[in-house]
Amino acid sequence: MNLRERCQTVFQAGYQFSCNSFRVIAQETNLSKSSVHRLYHRIVNRNQHPESSLWESPEGQKWLRLLVLASIFIFALQGGIGCERLSSFFHLLRLQRHIGVSPTALRSLRARMESVIIEYQQRQNEVIGKISSDVEVCLAADETFFEGVILVMLDLPSGYIFVEEITEDCQYETWQQRVSQIFQPLGLKVKYLVSDRAKAIIKLALNDLGTNSISDLFHVLYDLNRSIGFELNRLGTRLETQIQRALLNRTLSKVFCGMIKGLLFLAKNEILASS
Repeated sequence: MNLRERCQTVFQAGYQFSCNSFRVIAQETNLSKSSVHRLYHRIVNRNQHPESSLWESPEGQKWLRLLVLASIFIFALQGGIGCERLSSFFHLLRLQRHIGVSPTALRSLRARMESVIIEYQQRQNEVIGKISSDVEVCLAADETFFEGVILVMLDLPSGYIFVEEITEDCQYETWQQRVSQIFQPLGLKVKYLVSDRAKAIIKLALNDLGTNSISDLFHVLYDLNRSIGFELNRLGTRLETQIQRALLNRTLSKVFCGMIKGLLFLAKNEILASS
C-alpha cells in the first residue's frame, strides 16, 4: 500500500482515537505500532478544518481527484488560466493539506493530462480511420475574432468539432494546413461546407475537400436585403411624399371651401341689406 492508502486504512480502522489505542489499530490494520503512530500524527496535522475528515475517506479522495482534474481541464486547458491562479483557488478551498496544489505540481499534472489527451486522440483517429470510409459529414466553418483569430470547423448534425485552433491569420494556406491534418487520416466524405462566403473557405471546399460551398442563411438574407433594400426604400419615400401631398391638398380644399362659404354668406347678407 502507498502512503495515502495506509492513511485511509488507519482512518477507517479507528480515527476515533479516543476509543482505540495505537496497538489495537496496528493489530486491525496489520501495520506496525510506530507506523500507525506516524500516520495518526499525519492525519491530525492535516485535519485542521471541520470538513477535513471528509477527504480522508476513499469517496472523498475520489471527489478531490475529480475536482482537480476537472478544474485543470476546464480552467487551464480550455480557459487558458495559469497554474498560479489555480493554486490560489485550491488554497481558498483549504485543500493544500490533502492534495498537491502548488503551481509546480499543477503544471506537471497539466502536462500529463495533455499527453494523455493527445494519445487518446491518436488512438481514436486510428479507430475512426478504419470505419470512416462510409461516414458522410456536413461541415460548417467560420473564423471568430476574440483575443485572436480562432478557426472553427464542425459537423452540423452531430456538433462534433473537427478544428478549433488559435492562429495568426485566416488565410487559405492556414485553413489548408489545419484541415489536412484532420481529414487526410480519416478519409471522411464531405457532403457540403457551409460558410459565410469567405474566399479562403470557398477555395478550401472546392480544392481540398472536393465538395460544394454553401452560404449560410444569415448571409443569404443579408445579400437579398442589400439588393432589394434600396428599391424598397425609394418606393417607401415616394409613398410618404404622395401621402403628405394628399393630406396637404385635402387641408387646402377644406380651407377654400370654408372661404367660399363665407363669401357667399357675406354676399347674401349684402343683397338682403340693399333690398
